[in-house]
Amino acid sequence: MSLKSKIFEKLDNAVENADTNTVNGVQILALCSSTVKNLNEGTDLEDDIYSIGIGGELGFGVGTCPADLIPSGWRGLEGHDNIISPNYGNYVDANGSILVYVPKFYYKYDGNNLLISSRKLLGYVVDRSFINAGKEVNGVFVYKYGASNSNGIFVSKKFKDPISTSSSHNGVSLINGATENNHGELYQAVKSAGSDYFLAPIFVYSMLARLAFAHGKAAATNIACAFKDVAPAMPKGCLISALRDVNDSSVTYASSGYSNCGATGSGEPFAKTTHNGQDCGIADLTGNMWEVASGFIRTDADGFLMLKESVDIASIANDGTSGGAYDVSLYDVVDISDTVAGNDGWTYLGNGANAVFGMSTDRASIAYKKTSLGIPNSTGHSSSGTTEFGNDGIYRYLRNEMACLVGGYWSYSSTAGVFAMHLSDYRTYSSYTVGGRACVLV
Repeated sequence: MSLKSKIFEKLDNAVENADTNTVNGVQILALCSSTVKNLNEGTDLEDDIYSIGIGGELGFGVGTCPADLIPSGWRGLEGHDNIISPNYGNYVDANGSILVYVPKFYYKYDGNNLLISSRKLLGYVVDRSFINAGKEVNGVFVYKYGASNSNGIFVSKKFKDPISTSSSHNGVSLINGATENNHGELYQAVKSAGSDYFLAPIFVYSMLARLAFAHGKAAATNIACAFKDVAPAMPKGCLISALRDVNDSSVTYASSGYSNCGATGSGEPFAKTTHNGQDCGIADLTGNMWEVASGFIRTDADGFLMLKESVDIASIANDGTSGGAYDVSLYDVVDISDTVAGNDGWTYLGNGANAVFGMSTDRASIAYKKTSLGIPNSTGHSSSGTTEFGNDGIYRYLRNEMACLVGGYWSYSSTAGVFAMHLSDYRTYSSYTVGGRACVLV
């Protein structure tokens, strides 16, 4: 039976079981009707599973990795090539970690409307996440959950206590190859999983935030996007020191055993906590633990720095200043002074109807670089932000040898979110609220 036939069979079952006396039942019928229309009139579904998908629809935001690109020793979970499976686009590596494949895509901002395409259309630009060592790559595997420790390996597994950069909370020094408990040590710890693994860069975090934003805006119901039903239409998280979300009280977490930290991937309903509002998505992005993002640093001598497109990010194996994450020769200076000019503290994404992020197809432009970093336009932020962007906050600071933190942690409220960023930590800081995750490019 072909994949398309399997989906028609699933749709038939959904229609048969839908209760038309309920709003949810009517929504299911509408979605099934739309899906059937797309299957009959759209492109070949067998090819579609390898693309980023269509915003607002099932399967958006992840994809099936072509067989010849899957790293040695990895395998797809059952349903990894089935667009309606909770395991769609999900893979397990040789360490038992679960990773999610995100295929290369292109985007275009039109004001605060975000368009996503698997093809390079006129006016679209490739996401920075898919540029490495001077060329475009096919896609990126991202740890599905915040990283934890499994016998000294930096892994992505469900229902675990997250790694932190403090000895008081599952310290990163317990990972093979790591010796200290600080933010910079995460660069070495991630290599315990394999030489091709690297600390997730700011480009990937901002890319996942863009996908979440586009999906939440495009979805007509919460069937293909579970977090759509409670504003903001963004992934929910472990917040307000209560093992639940700040806006959606139906979203709860299991305790990791440490303070009010949630266990990795323990949010329920799980789909409400992922970047695409589906079980197949990437979780633990809002709150629970800050995560150190690579590729974006700052020094007093050079200002803010963004990893050069020509650099192979997988070659960065430590936080050193010669060949490591704090080697300024690996970076381009990026001027974000119109948004971050001093130690000005919190500002929040959204400022009325103003465009929050810049748009340029010129990858050398400041607009492209700032958007890749998740830094808003000078007029795209304000003292309170907007619900459209989750009221997510950016903490502005001029810190030498900065370690960029993203997402927020368990005690935060609406400030946390997929766009949230904190720019005041040193690479040598340690914290029981800070962890990380890994990526692999193919």
